Amino acid sequence: MVELTSAEKRAMCEELTKHLPKIRKLLSLTQADLGNLTGLSRVTISQIESGKVRMTWLHLNAIMFICAVNQRSKEYFYANNLLGPRYLQFVQGKDENIPPDYNVTVRTEMIDMYQKMQKEKADN
Repeated sequence: MVELTSAEKRAMCEELTKHLPKIRKLLSLTQADLGNLTGLSRVTISQIESGKVRMTWLHLNAIMFICAVNQRSKEYFYANNLLGPRYLQFVQGKDENIPPDYNVTVRTEMIDMYQKMQKEKADN
């Protein structure tokens, strides 16, 4: 079974932190709404987004659960290759040599739109 190191988990938390405001907007959630869904407080969400508090592995997994059941956030994750296949292998209990299950339908036009937005942002 895939085991993630503390450094890998920390890097995944940092990566998700950078994208959290965008993901929240995609889901049309306020900080309070996301807090309510994840069991975190609005203050904690705010402090994570502002960099005052580091996202923990527990925070990440609570947020990922909400994202995993929402089509728009799943498309965003795949389009931006967030967290990578090792996270999925880990949560799916896969061995290193067994690829994760990607049982999500992703609309090509949405991936294209997210990639275009990323390119435009990088160009500015």
